[in-house]
Amino acid sequence: MTPADARAVMHTYLTEVAQKGRLELIEELAHPDVVDDANVAFGGPTGVAGFVAHAKGFARNVTDPEITIHRIIGDEQSVMGQWSFRGTHTGPWLGRAPTGETIEGTVFSFFDLIDGRISRYSLWLHTTVDGGVVFDSDRPGSVVDGRLV
Repeated sequence: MTPADARAVMHTYLTEVAQKGRLELIEELAHPDVVDDANVAFGGPTGVAGFVAHAKGFARNVTDPEITIHRIIGDEQSVMGQWSFRGTHTGPWLGRAPTGETIEGTVFSFFDLIDGRISRYSLWLHTTVDGGVVFDSDRPGSVVDGRLV
């Protein structure tokens, strides 16, 4: 795997999975033992099922997302994507009740790769939902709007 291949994994995830909701691609992109730190932080499982649950939650609760990729950098073993989104908050997300209003967010997504597949996913997120939430999946005990997660 080249650095360009690693960056393509992130690009595919953002454009096809996050933007278009093509959850079936996670099976191809993710290692069977993938750990999605954000999903685990909210009590979800590891593995492909956990990664799918995370992506499904975003797709179900932030509808019609418009995603802008600002930067993707990486090497053969890890890749980071800086992106932003705008969508409608139509379902419970990050512990917040749906508002039906437009929300926006800035995200830094980090993938560790094994054999060209995602083995670990972590992220940093700032979103406008409910007055503003910052979440860091790499920091157990992150504070989300004054609440420990």
